Amino acid sequence: MTDSTLWTGDVWKSDDWTEEQKAEARNKISSQTTQTTGAAYQEFRRNASSNWSSFYEQNKTNFFKDRHYLHKAFPNEFGWLYASVKSDINDSGDISDIIQNVEEDTNTLLQPDQDDLHIVEIGSGVGNAILPLLEQHTELIQQQRDTKIPQLHIHCLDFAPSAIKLLKEDERFQLAAKEGRATGHVYDLSAMHPSTIYIGNLKQQEVLSNSADVAILLFCLSAIGPHPSPPLSRAAKHVIDMLKPGGVLVFRDYGRLDEAQLKLGKEADKQLGDNFYRKGDGTGCYYFSLDDLRELFVNQNDADDKLECLELDYIQRVYRNRGDNTERRRVWVQGRFRKPVSKRTEENKCISAQSEIKLKQYIDDSISRWDDYYKNLSTESTSSLPSNLFNAFPEEFSPWKSWQQSSNKKGKRKPQHVQPPELNNPSDITIIDAGCGIGNDTILNLIERQQLCHENKDNNATAMQPPTLRVHFLDASNEAIRRLHKDSRYQYATSGGDNCNSTATNITSQVYNLALTQSTCKVSEQSADIVLLLFTLSAIRPQDHINAILNATNLLKPGGVVLFRDFGRYDYDQLILNSVVNAQLCDNFYVRGLDDSSSAKGTCCYFFELDEVRSLFTNAGLEVIQLEYITRIYKNKKDGTSYKRIWVQGRFKKR
Repeated sequence: MTDSTLWTGDVWKSDDWTEEQKAEARNKISSQTTQTTGAAYQEFRRNASSNWSSFYEQNKTNFFKDRHYLHKAFPNEFGWLYASVKSDINDSGDISDIIQNVEEDTNTLLQPDQDDLHIVEIGSGVGNAILPLLEQHTELIQQQRDTKIPQLHIHCLDFAPSAIKLLKEDERFQLAAKEGRATGHVYDLSAMHPSTIYIGNLKQQEVLSNSADVAILLFCLSAIGPHPSPPLSRAAKHVIDMLKPGGVLVFRDYGRLDEAQLKLGKEADKQLGDNFYRKGDGTGCYYFSLDDLRELFVNQNDADDKLECLELDYIQRVYRNRGDNTERRRVWVQGRFRKPVSKRTEENKCISAQSEIKLKQYIDDSISRWDDYYKNLSTESTSSLPSNLFNAFPEEFSPWKSWQQSSNKKGKRKPQHVQPPELNNPSDITIIDAGCGIGNDTILNLIERQQLCHENKDNNATAMQPPTLRVHFLDASNEAIRRLHKDSRYQYATSGGDNCNSTATNITSQVYNLALTQSTCKVSEQSADIVLLLFTLSAIRPQDHINAILNATNLLKPGGVVLFRDFGRYDYDQLILNSVVNAQLCDNFYVRGLDDSSSAKGTCCYFFELDEVRSLFTNAGLEVIQLEYITRIYKNKKDGTSYKRIWVQGRFKKR
């Protein structure tokens, strides 16, 4: 214990360890080492995203304080932002002095003629490091009006959906986002390549690879896993690939022999690997040595595709609790690493192109993979997605309420009561099921019931019959349509029944790709009262979403409605896919089944945000009648675990 008389009122001071103290701490760690099973580590990896998300859901923005020390810890990268702070920069407080001398300092990041500076923070949490930089940049612009100051663009990445949600609610972030200078992404550094993250205009294919002037990595890498391990090696590679040539990584994390490590090691069940522990909230923590970081980030020879080491050292401090006068010895590692300007620049330029080629290959083969999915479905299989349209869209399906086969179960969500659409001909309603798959149960039951009524075989038929249904089933998969034709309800409704009093001509089906610009549909334009888009748009790559909606809109009559339900952002499936290596094709768009966890292997899935859906449909000229998130908590009967499903549901009217 350090002599308390040495304190001068500060809460911390530098700490120097003697060799005896280091040896004693190493002996403690060595004696604490336990053998852990691979299953324990795999369980940790599987639950990592949900554990971090629960952490932020519970603590909100109150746990970590804003980090206002970056210009002191890394003055070469952030000192220019604090030019108005005289004690930290210079006597004049003038940024022009810094910019004029930039060319003489090869370690300084800022260039004299630089218009934009892109900063990415990995493991941003709720923005405690990056948002103070934005705030300081705004203040600097106001104070240095006569000096050219680079525009600051920030990109925030975090494993936890709840953290990114809280970040996007911050006014500082929202202001920068409106100006196109801030983006936030749910991102697993150990599983996703940065070429899958779009940071600008989607049509211009601006991705995170080779874009960052500065990458900030503060107390993030330690949460991934021990060194050496494949997840940590992938994470380091992905950080390197984010940097543009000449870009700098600034790093701080937990160091070997930190007091927290010594305390965690006392509990045998906390250790998941060498120097890697599970904390009380389920999150993990690794304690680095300097050699760990050299192996992860630093070029050892000319053949390495890594970084130059500018600085790397331990930070050792003693912190004092003013309340009880106790002290804690903390150890961190801090470093700065630069991507060589001349390193394989042509190869780096190819990364985004390779990512786009990979995405194109998946899209080109997507129909055949959906065909394979439907071929492998058992004969008895039906859609596992919610399909009761009476519950989901009661207003539109109220004319057939008397045909509903069973009453609603208790505890079901009460639908919003909003005005139903004004249908042009209530005695004759046309429905198009776009992306029908093997058929929606509600629709198939209705067309079967309709045929029974026409043949007077329905004992419950009433004198007042609902409107005649005309239904057109559309899907891009030939196998899905083939399976639809084998459904007994579809066969009965289209066969003409047992006599000539039939509605068979009202029911049709077609292989039709809604996403294609040039795609001929047998259904007449402006003929539909209702177009169903149920978990259809998510299977289409983001660039083609608007085209698919325009095609759907073109099939609607004036006054007709699109009924929409699809996967919502941060749905349970997205959290799982975030942790699957190479599953992400681009921002929020994934290929399923790479880890053999999904029966829909090779098919793609996008996860929507509410405002994104609103923008897509309004840009297509539709009016929003209803738009909301639908959230369900499900329980796994086998292991008792709970998981959250999030969908986006909307109703949109053609003017």
